[in-house]
Amino acid sequence: MAKDLVLVVDDELDNRVMMRYFLESWGYEVVLAANGEEALLRVEEHHPSLVLLDLEMPIMDGFETCHRLKQDPKTEDIPVMMFTGLEATANKVEGIRRGADDYVVKTVDPEEIQARIEMILRRSKRAQLKAATPAGNDSNGATSPPVITGTLEEKHFPEAMQLVLAYGQSGVFQLEKDGELASVYIEDGDVVHAQWMGIQGIDAFYEMALWRDGQFSYHVGENAPEKTIDLSGTSLLMEATRRLDEWNMISTEIPDFDVVPHRVALPSSEPITLTAEDWQVLRKVNGRRSIRRIVDEVEQDLFEVGRTIFGLLTNGVLSLEETHQKKTGFYEAVPHLVQELTTKEPFEFTVNEWALISYIDGDRDLGSVATLSGVPPHALASALKSLSNRGLVKLLAAKKTSKRPGPRGVPSEAGSDSPFHPELRFRAK
Repeated sequence: MAKDLVLVVDDELDNRVMMRYFLESWGYEVVLAANGEEALLRVEEHHPSLVLLDLEMPIMDGFETCHRLKQDPKTEDIPVMMFTGLEATANKVEGIRRGADDYVVKTVDPEEIQARIEMILRRSKRAQLKAATPAGNDSNGATSPPVITGTLEEKHFPEAMQLVLAYGQSGVFQLEKDGELASVYIEDGDVVHAQWMGIQGIDAFYEMALWRDGQFSYHVGENAPEKTIDLSGTSLLMEATRRLDEWNMISTEIPDFDVVPHRVALPSSEPITLTAEDWQVLRKVNGRRSIRRIVDEVEQDLFEVGRTIFGLLTNGVLSLEETHQKKTGFYEAVPHLVQELTTKEPFEFTVNEWALISYIDGDRDLGSVATLSGVPPHALASALKSLSNRGLVKLLAAKKTSKRPGPRGVPSEAGSDSPFHPELRFRAK
């Protein structure tokens, strides 16, 4: 049986040589290219089973290379795995938009890369087989066995949905957790309907995006009961990814949207500043309504109300029943400066905003930043909210102090190219 051929595209010679070593040891044939332009020529010559594509390259980068492959009818079916040191959400979203079948950072272990390659190739072969098989073989209406399975602990919702949409077949994606079942229906590679606990459409879809645990499966062939979503899959995934990133910050104060907020006295004598949106939500807080009930009262998006209540909690004017006596999760979170900006326009900082930025290094938790900067709690929350809304700062849940060990005990550094083993190291850009 002929071996699958993998095209490795990377401008660093050491990276190409090392990746060829691993792929050949896993039983694949390998072709190499040093940039996107050369990769297109190699694809035309060899028509590989998979393209393993770096992003930062001269002449033609990985994003443009992927876009051209997916726009060409002769090569659109060739799976593309972006394999890069860039792990910012903006880069992942751009990869999805350009048609990538998977997005892997170079800090992962070789076993994960091998497993992902095997999965993509199996899916590609199944799609080719389905395309060559006459339709109408299964007419009994029975639910088909799942073609994609996994857990949200291993792959979060946007990543799982990316795999499902890349599969390209109509069917139903199901999430199950604690006896609850949520469903997303796909038709011809687009999301058409979602439902969970009486919620339908994009509201249900975005609720699922915030799930952190549970099992998922994808069954081909089941039709949607109705059409409730008109947005493209790309738009849905981009918004789901944005909400998941922001939920990492919001969830440090709000465990879920069923909690009940109530107003409390100001923690200091300093004045506070509220927006019209803040007041619209705040006036509905009475110590009995949950966040979901407040959403019904103000007729706003659930996530937007949650973001507003998060700001009011961190301002100190609201509290939750579960955290009335002690609130520590917010200050244990770690602020990070965002590297990829969506605007090129200049921007200004207030004194408090710059005081925070001066002490944000990606390691200090918010409590340490607050202590060092001397910014009072209500001003801290206001400055942090402003920086977050402008896409300059991201607040992530506190991590354990021990780093995830890399292969053979070598620690992995997030955001940089990591070695597969001590002797062979990917060269950072």
